[in-house]
Amino acid sequence: MNTALAPRNDAVCRRCGATGPAAARFCMACGAAITATQPAQARIRLVTVVFCDVERSTELAVRLGGELWNDVLEAYFTDVSQALHAQGGRLEKFIGDAVVGVFGADGEQEDDAVRAVQAAGEALRRLAARAKALRRRGIELSVRFGIASGRVLTTTRSASFAVGPVTNRAARLQQFAPSGGVVLDLKTWLLARQAVHCRPLDPVEAKGFAQPLRCWLVEQGGDAQHGGPPVHQPVNQMVNQRRLLADLTTRLERAMREPGLSTLALEGDIGVGKTRILHQLGRALESRGQVLFVTCKHDGDRRGLWPLQQLDHELARLNDKLNGELNGGAGGGLGGPAGPARDERPGRSAAHRSAEELRWTLRRRLARLSHRRPVVVIVDDCHKALDQLAQLCGGPDEPGGGSVVLLLSGRALPTLAIPEADRLAVPLLTPAESRTLLESLSARLSLPGALPHADEIVQRSGGNPLFLEQLAALTAAETAAETAAETTSGTTSGTGAGAGRHHLIAPSAEAALGSRIDRLGLQAVRILGCAGAWGGQAALTDLLATCGLGEAEVDAALAQLAEAGLELTSAFVGEVAYTRLRLAERARIHAGIAEHLRRRALRHPGDIDSAALHAEHAHRAWHDLAPGTAEDRSAAARAAGCLCAAARLAISRADVSLALELAGRARRLRIASPALEAEIGAIESYALAACGRPAEALARIRRTRARVPSRANLPAAANLRANELAILFTGGTWDAGLLRQAHRLAELSGDAGTRARLLLLEALRAAQSGDYRAAEASLRAAESQAGRAAYCFGESEIYGNLALCLAYGGTPATQALTECADLRRRLAETPVRDAAVACPMAFLLAMRGHGQRAESLLAEAESVFAGTGHLIGRAGAYEFRGMVRELQDDLPGAAGWLERAAALYHEMGLDAAAERCRMKSALATGVAPEAPLRPGPRAPWDMRALAHQVAALRQHRLGGVEAAREHLAAALHEIEGIRGEGAVIIALRSCLRLSASFGPEADTTRIRAALTEAEKRKI
Repeated sequence: MNTALAPRNDAVCRRCGATGPAAARFCMACGAAITATQPAQARIRLVTVVFCDVERSTELAVRLGGELWNDVLEAYFTDVSQALHAQGGRLEKFIGDAVVGVFGADGEQEDDAVRAVQAAGEALRRLAARAKALRRRGIELSVRFGIASGRVLTTTRSASFAVGPVTNRAARLQQFAPSGGVVLDLKTWLLARQAVHCRPLDPVEAKGFAQPLRCWLVEQGGDAQHGGPPVHQPVNQMVNQRRLLADLTTRLERAMREPGLSTLALEGDIGVGKTRILHQLGRALESRGQVLFVTCKHDGDRRGLWPLQQLDHELARLNDKLNGELNGGAGGGLGGPAGPARDERPGRSAAHRSAEELRWTLRRRLARLSHRRPVVVIVDDCHKALDQLAQLCGGPDEPGGGSVVLLLSGRALPTLAIPEADRLAVPLLTPAESRTLLESLSARLSLPGALPHADEIVQRSGGNPLFLEQLAALTAAETAAETAAETTSGTTSGTGAGAGRHHLIAPSAEAALGSRIDRLGLQAVRILGCAGAWGGQAALTDLLATCGLGEAEVDAALAQLAEAGLELTSAFVGEVAYTRLRLAERARIHAGIAEHLRRRALRHPGDIDSAALHAEHAHRAWHDLAPGTAEDRSAAARAAGCLCAAARLAISRADVSLALELAGRARRLRIASPALEAEIGAIESYALAACGRPAEALARIRRTRARVPSRANLPAAANLRANELAILFTGGTWDAGLLRQAHRLAELSGDAGTRARLLLLEALRAAQSGDYRAAEASLRAAESQAGRAAYCFGESEIYGNLALCLAYGGTPATQALTECADLRRRLAETPVRDAAVACPMAFLLAMRGHGQRAESLLAEAESVFAGTGHLIGRAGAYEFRGMVRELQDDLPGAAGWLERAAALYHEMGLDAAAERCRMKSALATGVAPEAPLRPGPRAPWDMRALAHQVAALRQHRLGGVEAAREHLAAALHEIEGIRGEGAVIIALRSCLRLSASFGPEADTTRIRAALTEAEKRKI
């Protein structure tokens, strides 16, 4: 029995909708408990259906007889089924000798249609391999494929769902395919055309369909491997840009020969042909270097990371491609625009990177890629993301990197720090060039004779190719309409003197395009407007999920757009269509996009940023249109919820200032919801405390708790108490009662993020008292809880402190190093967290005698902290470098690094940390400070022990040997209570140096024995 046809009994999580093994008791995505019986969940998915049938099957069955025909069918079924499975498809059913496969049934991907075409090609290759053996038996087996895409209702039931228009369309198209051919419908062509070579066929009249079906035939070898070079659509004749293209090519080739980062700018108004030039450049430079292409999209007034994330995806894909080539694999080029590769969208760790981390990662990736060949990064429409790109351009070059060239293209780029000599402008067309282009457009528009009013079109276009094209298309449409009307009425205009007059009032390309869009049906305009709301470059799957149209309406609209020659992928077309939508339609589209992105954020947290943006757009539209109505209130509540989720993500990225801004925007919506007020209060109080405003944070906590009962939002109530506990703990107070309250609320709410945070606070308290074993146990539990939470306040601290406890605690160094290495692998996509783990790991390496590796690791961590502007991390790296030097008995070197750390801590206002480093430096140099610190009884153990050691050093320098011995004994008493061999080792080493300088031999021998025992257990 084929496993693809076996009943599916997957367990489905009621919280997040993720599926897992039937025996699972907890969700593998969010950790929620799964009940024994789960209801089948119906979902609307965009799927691609593959329908394969054998030609002349009835004739073959009669001629071959039952047994032989059955053998042929079994081989055919095996080849087609294996080809479907190899590309990730699902074998849906057999209908006689037809095979039906589905892509996207279990979770849609943007490349489902591409993989469906690849599966058909693979099946044809498998069958071709059998053809010779079959011919020897007198059997000519030929099959045809029809592939169609559309939305279907799926469930977790084992019953087939692939029925209805999508499957019927695939079956009908298969009938019109040539022998051994693959025919695609309109949706599949739109989804796959960037990776598949096709040619259009004449529309076919198909039984059961009111309108002829538009279809495309996949050409021989056209099922390009995924990641191959995109197939660009035909472009207009290049009439005035050859000189500019040659100049740009020369400049880029020169820059590709120079090491480091070079930046060029290509400026020009919309429609002058910038994108076409960039495509030409990309193809021309592919043989000389590694080329990637990114198109930016609007993110409104938000500090979105989309352009940098997209560039990160493209760099990751290029790196994978090159690694595949080095390993003998094949891969395509990257000369044109394309979306992220399959499964390369940022996961949880990648989404939690800050903007600074992302920029640092990009610079590092570019430097590493450029070691092999020069890298050219082409960024189109960069005026939509100037701030992020400007900071990327202004970053330092990575040492040892090769040649990296950024070519930034946009309408106006005044804020980019690029010299005038490196800025090029796209020239406008001269009248003669405009006429040349117009002639080529006339041929493409299939106009009989010359285009009416050509001279006026040339004059009005002002040398802008896009404006010229839109005026020509508008004139062609009006000419065709008038000709049709005259034919119907039986009259003739002769020269067509009245034709095309409407275009003369179009004052701009936008107006001309708008006139063309106004001729479309409402559904076609809505899909185009939805593309505009997405900001351009939206995947067809996203458009179909959010445009609010039914399947039949979508099919008719797409057919009309294809007939009119209007591209769904054109940002300009989408923007103009968006302005044609009524305010209510805009509101509904933005609300649909927000909901779509909010659901997707369960798997890809970074999408919540865009969800909040669209939710705010929807609310503003409803508020302008119908303030105070149910739609207005619902939109406000949705916007506030998305803003709070985006604020939590900002906190996880350590961007607390942005979190405050987002929470403030949610508060200003004035939603009458106690649960939401509690959520906003929890976010704001955490962010205020993290910004160094603890008094304001406490006031916000107390005001929120006074206004909102705990039961209104149990997770937020638990977080409020955790925030208060953390602020009091930082100030030197530990409230055990508050901790119990917070734990009770966290358990009642089932909030794993709050539980993780409370365990972190308990671990920090244990570490301050010197119990690193208890701290390590709490941090391991906190790490487990954080892994189950979508967002967790203080998550970065969990990983850094866990690594610290592994270094300072009783875990043997070999095991601790292994666990730190595992942590680093899991945090590889978040450089700051990785560096925070690398610092204690370097300390462990130094204890094991690997000083050079430790120094190298700390230098790398320091580079990360410096590149991302993380001052606390940089000071910590300096402090660890001092400790590593001390372990290597380089005391002057240790003192130097510790002094640098103290200066940086003091600059940030962290006086206690600065004093700790100064005391360590004093013990390394043997020079006591004038006024030693006198920490109180509630100070951390290491501060108390250090203070006694420094006091001993000072007394010895003043001649008070007995007083020095008393202070040293007090320091040893503090150290004796420590449960953590790693921390004991570093503390005893400084005590041993003090005792050797003024203590009796017995004390020195006792300290050396204690140090040896600690090293034996740890190392």
